Parts: sequence; structure tokens; C-alpha cells
Amino acid sequence: MVDLRLPDPDTSGFADVAGVRIAWDSFGHGESAVLVVPTWNFVDSRVSASLVAHLSPSFRVVTFDPRGAGRSDRPRTGYRFDDHLADAVAVMQASGVARASVVAGSSGTNVAALLAARLPDLVERLVLIAPGIEIASDAASDDDDDDSEFWLERTSYEGWERWSAPYWRQDWPGFARWFLGEAFNEPDSDELIAAILAIALDADPEILIQQHREQQGEPDHLAVSASLGAISSPTLVLHGALDRSVPLAVAIEVAAVIPDATLAVAIDGGHRPDIRSPEITGPIFVDFLRGKQLTARPGIEIRQ
Repeated sequence: MVDLRLPDPDTSGFADVAGVRIAWDSFGHGESAVLVVPTWNFVDSRVSASLVAHLSPSFRVVTFDPRGAGRSDRPRTGYRFDDHLADAVAVMQASGVARASVVAGSSGTNVAALLAARLPDLVERLVLIAPGIEIASDAASDDDDDDSEFWLERTSYEGWERWSAPYWRQDWPGFARWFLGEAFNEPDSDELIAAILAIALDADPEILIQQHREQQGEPDHLAVSASLGAISSPTLVLHGALDRSVPLAVAIEVAAVIPDATLAVAIDGGHRPDIRSPEITGPIFVDFLRGKQLTARPGIEIRQ
């Protein structure tokens, strides 16, 4: 059975962001700090358990539950990228971290990229895993990018039609199971999917629908894309070659836009190889965060 429980933290607390409490934990006592920015609030910080296990022997690792999930508050509004960015900064302040390397996966990479671009003095190094970042050129040229699909009621839902407010309201467990199957499409992932599903079933689909509404209603995605060229921190972009949620082409473009970024590809990895195969990704994260030159290793290809 896959165990996603985090170890007992060395310290923990709550950051306050305009009355919204954000729960954080700190593990390890390394001189250098690592802030793990949470992914989509479909889940909470427990999905960072493998990162904590690999990084905390060498670094102080701070995790937090995103607003709308876990032990953090669940306001009915306030889910723009800027709100999540404010949470990350508040957690650093509350946990006594003046500067940190920042690690984030999937949707959370938008927040991590904004943090590195807008507040470079706070960010030492940056790791973006499976970056779910909408590139401005793609957004401008994609004729199929129509948000009305998200609100469309159907008689049945197949494939990515399940990424839909009506379907989330109709069958949240069905969506969660399907989505995790897409995210962890590597062989023998059933136990991991079951463990994450137990967390995802606690999510509130109305919060995620509201978040979608707010982020689509503001130019948040384009603001992230426009900020990538301003990132000055050494950056590692890691992506699974078999990712069915975010195409590898997106990671390639993100790495090309960020100055001097390094792209690493998990050859047999799906959407989150850091969660599915931490024995492959963990060592490369440690080397990068220590400032070592990265070289290919079993299961990992370095492309630039």
C-alpha cells in the first residue's frame, strides 16, 4: 500500500493572508531552504511526501496546503494566481525563510514562476515539474481554446469532456478517478492512484469551479507566460515523456523561454514522475539544488 503520509514536522503553523489561514509544515534542518509550492488544490501537501523524503536530509523543506484544500481555509472566492502567490510569500515569512529554492509541479508551476520572476530576491533556484503553463503564443493561435466547453452540459462525458463544471457537480468521484488515471498512466500505478484518490475525494468541486472562473476571468495565464523571460534563478524543468495531461512540447517551450533553463525528461514518466517514480527524480533534484552540473542518469535524459 502506498503511504502518502508526511512525517511529523519539526515545526508547523499557519500563515495569515487577509484573514485566510494557510497551514504549513517544516521538515529537516539544512542550511539551505526549499519551498514546495502546492499543485492544483484538487489535493493537499500530502502528495509532496516523496519530495520531503528525498530533500529533507539535505535541506530544510517547507510545504503548505493550498487555500481550498487540506488544513488551510476554504474561502468561497480568492483563487487567482496572485492569491496563491501571496500565500507562498506569507508562508515563507511565517516559517522564517528569507530565501529558498522553490519546487512546484503542474498547476503550481504558475505560482512558482511568478514568485521567481516578481520577487527574485526570495528565490535561489527553481524546479518546475510538468509545467501546466499556458504559453502566450499558443493561447493566441489556438482556435479551440473556448472556455464555454467547461460550462457545457452534455448527455454523457468522454475523455477530456470530463473537465467540466457540470460533470464535476454530477460525479466528482468519477472525475477524480479518471483524472488520476490520466495523470499516472505508467504501468502498476493502481495503488498510488488509490492513495491520491482518497485525498482528492475531500476536495470541494465548487471551490475548483470558482478557481477556474477567477483564473479565466483575469489575464493570469498570459501574465505567467510573459513573466518567464524575467526569471533569473537557475531553473530546472522536468517533464515526463509520456505525460497525457501536459504535452512535452509545453515543457520544451517553457525551458526555451526561461534564460539558461535546463530541461530534463523522465523517459518513461507520466504527468508527475516525482510522485510516481521518486527514486528516479529525487537524486536529480538534490544535485540541481546543490548547484551540481546535471548529467543523464538511468531514466532521465538531459536535453539542454
